[in-house]
Amino acid sequence: MAIKVKFCPCNFEDELEGIKEKLRQRSDLEVIEDRCLLYCGQCLIEPFALVDGRNIVTDDPVKLLTAIEQYVAEHKNEAVR
Repeated sequence: MAIKVKFCPCNFEDELEGIKEKLRQRSDLEVIEDRCLLYCGQCLIEPFALVDGRNIVTDDPVKLLTAIEQYVAEHKNEAVR
């Protein structure tokens, strides 16, 4: 079962495109763009993604990739269950 990584298409759209592409290359992740993630306003302030429902937030798009990869590595076994 793939871990779902959801992005708001309005959230740092240009800066996050490369990160989304890197994540799409992973077979263990499903990258989804969803217009409303119910974190209204956050998309204008800081880069974020929902990873299996968990809000992962950083102050920089590159740090977001690192944070997502770290979260996935720590929680991969839980997603398999």
